[in-house]
Amino acid sequence: MSLSLRSLDEIRYALDQAAIVAATDHRGLITYANDKFCEISQYSREELIGQDHRIVNSGYHPPEFIQDLWRTIAHGKVWRGEIRNRAKDGSFYWVDTTIVPFLDGNGKPRQYLAIRYDITARKQVEARLREQAALAQLGQLAAVVAHEVRNPLAGLRATLQVIDRRVSEPRDRSAIAAMIQRIDGLNDKLEDLLLYARPKPPRRQAVDLKTLLRDVVTSAQISTGRPEGSIPVCGDSVKATADPDMLRAALLNLTLNACQVAPGGKVEVLVATSGNACNIGVYDRGPGIPAEIRDRIFEPFFTTRVNGTGLGLAIVKRLMELQDGTVELRDREGGGTIAEVTIPRAAGC
Repeated sequence: MSLSLRSLDEIRYALDQAAIVAATDHRGLITYANDKFCEISQYSREELIGQDHRIVNSGYHPPEFIQDLWRTIAHGKVWRGEIRNRAKDGSFYWVDTTIVPFLDGNGKPRQYLAIRYDITARKQVEARLREQAALAQLGQLAAVVAHEVRNPLAGLRATLQVIDRRVSEPRDRSAIAAMIQRIDGLNDKLEDLLLYARPKPPRRQAVDLKTLLRDVVTSAQISTGRPEGSIPVCGDSVKATADPDMLRAALLNLTLNACQVAPGGKVEVLVATSGNACNIGVYDRGPGIPAEIRDRIFEPFFTTRVNGTGLGLAIVKRLMELQDGTVELRDREGGGTIAEVTIPRAAGC
């Protein structure tokens, strides 16, 4: 082997140790994938070769973003940017990407080399910093809301109740009832805002999950008009270390969501243990979560519902984090969603 070829092999070896590397032909079909690409994407080399990069497309970036990428490299120019991809198990990862076109004798791309670096951890830190900054501002807003809005609303509601007792005309009483109902709805939204921005410190204790979940599903069945026993609770009998009120609020929110997205479909709750953790899954057969909004579902004030506040899932995430727990939403095989809460297991239980 000549010195130049040996040097090229050494350069490729060094690159493979440091970066995620893939080569494609001029059509974008993958012709080479190194071990790091297989590792981060969770696809085998055999599954990747012959495919294009849509196999790891997360659906996060708009079509214009992808079109600009292809337009750049098709004209023989180097493209650089950050891309969010999806691994085989549905998880997301971010890569800092450089795509280099190699040209033929006519100046047309004959193949492309993509060199990527995993920046998922950095993106997560950036997201946490943004969330902390938003929470600080939201806390200040919540203080103003509590004093300047909630208290006058309570006074207005009390006044309407006094007037209601003094009128006899059914039409007038109906109008007053509607006004009180709207005030109550607004007050509920304010309570959500205050709960998210200024939650109380958790009071942790050993909580029997089956007992708590039976209470949760009973409340969900009554609220959504489902018959008694229509939401089964299955799995392990175990105790978790949690604040019972916080955990109940989080699980009720997830169960109500499942009932609302699958009004005629089956909803199930499953309890399992994994080492020192308890896993509680709420399973539905709804439409699932579109890929393009998956990374925003826990973002405060983001909602796809006409009358939603966008605080429900954000509150669930906040309540679980306060108890050293987690919440995750993922696709269910065969259609639907699994909302899974993880919480520390009580010692000796």
